[in-house]
Amino acid sequence: MGFVWSTARKELRRHRRDPLGLVFWIGIPLIVGGLIILASGGSEGPSPQAHLLVADEDDSFLSHLLIGALSQDAAGGLIRAEATDRGAGTARMDAGGATALLVIPDGFSRAVLQEEPVVLRLVTNPSQTILPGIVEEGLTLLTDGTFYLHRLIGDDLRVFSEGPPEGMDTFSGDRIAEFSVRVNEIVDRLGGILLPPLITVETGTTGEAEDETGEEEDAVSIGVLFLPGILFMALLFMAQGLSAEFWQEREQRTLRRVVVSPRSIYAFLTGKVVSGLLLMAGVSLIALSIGYAYLSLDPQTLPAAVLWSTLSGAALMAMLSMIQLFASSRRMGNTLTMILIFPLMMIGGSFFPFEAMPEWMAAIGRFTPNGWALEQLKAILLHRVELGSIAEAAAGLIATTVILFFLGGLRLRGAFARE
Repeated sequence: MGFVWSTARKELRRHRRDPLGLVFWIGIPLIVGGLIILASGGSEGPSPQAHLLVADEDDSFLSHLLIGALSQDAAGGLIRAEATDRGAGTARMDAGGATALLVIPDGFSRAVLQEEPVVLRLVTNPSQTILPGIVEEGLTLLTDGTFYLHRLIGDDLRVFSEGPPEGMDTFSGDRIAEFSVRVNEIVDRLGGILLPPLITVETGTTGEAEDETGEEEDAVSIGVLFLPGILFMALLFMAQGLSAEFWQEREQRTLRRVVVSPRSIYAFLTGKVVSGLLLMAGVSLIALSIGYAYLSLDPQTLPAAVLWSTLSGAALMAMLSMIQLFASSRRMGNTLTMILIFPLMMIGGSFFPFEAMPEWMAAIGRFTPNGWALEQLKAILLHRVELGSIAEAAAGLIATTVILFFLGGLRLRGAFARE
């Protein structure tokens, strides 16, 4: 054990003399992740909202109805409509002060009721890419809705657009009643589509109604989704850097002296594991503490999150160390590990959370080593993991790390025996 601790102290002193390496390992992921979270709206992650200027030159009931349909509440908070006139709206668009300008022409209401051609002029902001598309899609949906409405009650709309019969101020009661009956029949016929039931009742015995799909889980902020990925980005960088130290040990003849000395090669490897665990525990504690404070997470889960991250980092270090030990040169080892970790970060949830990926890609990503560990960490952060299951997973990580470093010891003995 004395040799184990002396090896661990040696490794820690080496990293203390190179503080920029530690800054690099944790700094770059934190900067990248922080920029992503801030660009996504911070810890709350509000939805994007298009600012639509509307010049209503028709000033009719239907034009007001159109503006209301594009308003914030009706459009799910994606569009904020503001009334203006054509001149002022054009000036604001020229200055880049809105997402789009919609001009509703005079005669819009009559054209819609008569199902005649009418042109809605939409001017979009070229400096924005996504939000103008939201406005265009909203107008397309309203256009489709008008088409299908005419297929149902188009004749009545055309009659009402002409106004009451000559000599009368209002439509007759029979005409209104006939229209009401027709609308009621249509609603009754299409009720299952237009007005689906708000509550669906399923009967069953206790214990059968467990949520297997997770579709009813509480909404999670964008910051919580990105935090595990940011941390595992740092752990992968650390694992790659720590694994590359075997070549430094070899070039300095340290490995040869250890292999031929009476000291056990596994005591030496254990010392490197201990130093790696301490370094990863420190990085995990710093990164998670910042994330917990920023995202207002439950601090009771912090110890478990730090422990899980540390064990996961050790397993990643063991995996990359095996690649380094089997590489023919230092350059080849670094190249192979870098080629591996960047796809792992891309598909394993470090750059984009699984919730933002296509289903097929997320399914593959969850089977990667870092993707699987990342999902467990996310479950710890959100109180969605049982103690027994996470304990079994942690035991699996420890066993994997021990097996990989045992194989690494055999590889070291064999490599120096052939020299």
